[in-house]
Amino acid sequence: MTKLFEFLNRQMPSDFSFEEEDKGFLTVLNEHSEIKTLLERRHLYPETLTINGVNPIFHVLIEGIIENQLHSQADVQEVYTKLQKEENLTPHAARACIANVFLHDYYKVLSEHKPFDQESFVRRLSLIGTDISNIGRNDHCPCGSGAKYKRCCSLYAEAFIVSPLAGRIDLGYGAYFFETPKNILDPLNPIFQLEARNHIAMYMDSHQDLDGAIKVLKENLTLVESYEGGRFSENAWQDYMLFCKNYEQLAQEFVGAADHLISMADNDAEKGTMICDKADFLAQKGNLETAEADYTNLFSAIPKFYFGRYRYALMLSINGREDDAIKYLTDLLNIKEIDYQTHEQAYTLLEYLGGDTSSFKHRY
Repeated sequence: MTKLFEFLNRQMPSDFSFEEEDKGFLTVLNEHSEIKTLLERRHLYPETLTINGVNPIFHVLIEGIIENQLHSQADVQEVYTKLQKEENLTPHAARACIANVFLHDYYKVLSEHKPFDQESFVRRLSLIGTDISNIGRNDHCPCGSGAKYKRCCSLYAEAFIVSPLAGRIDLGYGAYFFETPKNILDPLNPIFQLEARNHIAMYMDSHQDLDGAIKVLKENLTLVESYEGGRFSENAWQDYMLFCKNYEQLAQEFVGAADHLISMADNDAEKGTMICDKADFLAQKGNLETAEADYTNLFSAIPKFYFGRYRYALMLSINGREDDAIKYLTDLLNIKEIDYQTHEQAYTLLEYLGGDTSSFKHRY
């Protein structure tokens, strides 16, 4: 692991390769496939790589060290097995709980410049999952070191807490759910990979790595197809489409993503709105003829989607065809069964464009 530590917080050369001693890291990296592309492109980012306060490569590295210990240290393997049996943890979560304790010792090594004390580390592992809240600061430490608690394991209290989701890479929330569902107890559940990739893509984009961001978002498009029957497909395609919308060179990718979302739409309103979004994008890029054709096809396919007709008039006005927009809005407002929202927005736009609104009233 020495070589990997050396390059962790600075640019990694293109010929960087893992050695025999890095097998543990590779094992964990294969479990966290969402990190692979980030690691491959590590040389493109700042020396200190953090995403919402987390360095995901460092996360994988620390767990990789423990993975190596599981194959070389019988006492660590014993704790690992015990956590799975007695705490009902997944293998990944059990290893991560051990890594939490190791991390405290690792920082101590860095700050005090002392060799890593494997014996003390193993003693502390026995306290994982133990309630130490009632231990006095001057009591003997329950790890068995003989030292007072305040001078031994008091700073490790949080590291001894057992969590079924230990080991998941938490880079933020918002793309797929707002809080962790109670029924998800596996830190390797694909939902966490989907969420992490979304934030990794934003990080890459903020550092001008467009190719990396696109690659990561496409990885999500593949993953959602096999996860929970495609339940989150719309989320992933929306993320991809909105990202492509920001870049001139990704215009075709935006159109392709929009077409895919249109094909996935559950109802006419959703489908119509997506068609309008696509047509407006094409008009914005100067392809007004194709945009008008999309709107014409929309009106033929969903004739009572009146909000789409308002969107068409708005597009015309934005593209310098105010007279056509006024005529279209006037015809739209004469439709008796027009819905309230469309009526109000069409009326407001007609008034803004200087059209004659005397024959119509706001429906307050």
